[in-house]
Amino acid sequence: MAGIRTALTIREFRALLVSYAINRAGDVIGSLALAVVVLGLTGSALATAVLFLATQFLPGLIGPPLVARIDRIAPGRLLPPLYLVECVLFALLAVIAGHVGAAPIIVLALVDATLAFAARTVTRSATASTLVPHDLVPEGKAAFNVGLAAAMIGGPVLGGLAVALFGSAVALAVDAASFLAAGVLIWRAAGLRATPESAADPAAPGHGRLREGLRYIASHPGLRALIAGEGIAFVFFYLVVPVTVVYATRSLHAGAGAYAAILAAWGVGIALGSAVQIRLARRVGQTMILLSTGAVAVGYLGTAVAPTIAVACAVSVIGGIGNGTQWVSVETALHQLVDEAFRTRTTAVLEALAAIAPGVGILLGGVLAAAFSPRAAYLVAGVGLVALIAAGKLSRLSLAPRPEPGVA
Repeated sequence: MAGIRTALTIREFRALLVSYAINRAGDVIGSLALAVVVLGLTGSALATAVLFLATQFLPGLIGPPLVARIDRIAPGRLLPPLYLVECVLFALLAVIAGHVGAAPIIVLALVDATLAFAARTVTRSATASTLVPHDLVPEGKAAFNVGLAAAMIGGPVLGGLAVALFGSAVALAVDAASFLAAGVLIWRAAGLRATPESAADPAAPGHGRLREGLRYIASHPGLRALIAGEGIAFVFFYLVVPVTVVYATRSLHAGAGAYAAILAAWGVGIALGSAVQIRLARRVGQTMILLSTGAVAVGYLGTAVAPTIAVACAVSVIGGIGNGTQWVSVETALHQLVDEAFRTRTTAVLEALAAIAPGVGILLGGVLAAAFSPRAAYLVAGVGLVALIAAGKLSRLSLAPRPEPGVA
């Protein structure tokens, strides 16, 4: 806890943390409102699926090349304009919602989601760069994990209330305001306007810099295994997303209330995992990553064989604890492995996998549930994670932090 309190005394870190939490909560509000708008315009689940692809999957393909082109700009000079453009986009969406067809709304949502990918990547990279000189990366990432958990809890509540009480247009306007607030916070942190080390070789084109970043990852076995392993893990993590409601109502014969109970139990686990991460912020690396991934596997395997909703909820808490610690452990290890000049580009690759892999997992989960049963999807997800853990354990690759200049 002392390390987190020390990190919070750093003005630049505070600005990044608070702006990130505001931004992510606003993203949830905006996503909820857009889904309601598109469904209302079309009455089609397919249209909302297209919206998901436009805002989640495609930015994972478009985002890394964009980040490679702009990561040479100081975060304090780059993020405020990005947030301002996002503010304008959502203000425009608030005005036209219900007055145009779904197609232009989805296109604007894609543009915003791509900018959000870049802003998210730059923010998380800048956070690590801010904390490295103080040797506080684990503590700072733990604090970010708590901020993200708060945003993921508060965002849906605020979004649901805004849409229910005032309509989707107001919810979209609230999201626009969140971007403006985030941009102001970053602009006021003067220390973030220093030119980053990644600005070296300013003449290099964006696509060349992206290839250079990929070669850097490929040349470092531990880093390569970490990023590839997390991408595979995300496929298994999301494999159960489309089948949970079917599992609760058909496999357990417990109704929609059971679905809500499983989600709530998982959320409790995430909150507990975030608290655990604060206490164990220094214990990152391969062991922590494998343990947290194993907890998710236990949650999935236990759910696959659970005879009652009570058992399913109990193992979901265990899975949620792993969920609440896994990503932050991986991200902390990544930032301790990379050189400063490649930090943002490697972060972009990890973020891209986190955007692309869920789509693959959701599709695979739906196929498994349709061909066999929801329990089969949970079983495959759990077994897949166990196999990934075994591969990571057998690889014996070192994830020891790289020594940083100026850190004793």
